[in-house]
Amino acid sequence: MSERLNKIQEKSFYKLLFGRTALPIFTIIGIALFYIVLMPFIDHNSFPFHIIIAAAALVKTIIITMAILKQLPKLIKICYSIQQLLWAFGLILFISILSYATDYTCLFLFNDMAFEGISAHTNSYIFSLYHFFYFSVVTFSNVGYGDITPVSEVAKFVVMLEIFLSFFLVVFALANIKKIHINE
Repeated sequence: MSERLNKIQEKSFYKLLFGRTALPIFTIIGIALFYIVLMPFIDHNSFPFHIIIAAAALVKTIIITMAILKQLPKLIKICYSIQQLLWAFGLILFISILSYATDYTCLFLFNDMAFEGISAHTNSYIFSLYHFFYFSVVTFSNVGYGDITPVSEVAKFVVMLEIFLSFFLVVFALANIKKIHINE
């Protein structure tokens, strides 16, 4: 009986987890697709694409922060296993890191002088996304190897947004540690 109850709790948890993080997930996927579709057709010299990227990064940071503030406490209250807790935080981390990686990639493809440490001849979106996913993980974890560095003001602004979000998520997780009820 308790095994069946655990399976029901687990199914409802994952349904709730993906339901409550749907807005940030679809926002990030939508903006990333917008970047991919728009990049080849834009005249990079006459259109202020870097301002659009900075504004989109700010909007995504606000949406992710609001999701953390509103939805994560509710999810933490119903986490009954380490696995569920790791899924909740892991999904938020992955969403955040991928979000900033797409921003960095588009900034680089818009202006290859926005970052140092990436060869300018790599104009492939996927190849650049791979490098900036690495950069985003390093930035989010506050390791900061220095092999890739932001140079332009917009790139520095987006990096500051990611650092803010990573700090906020760690502080939020530590502040809510008493609310975690694990039955293992």
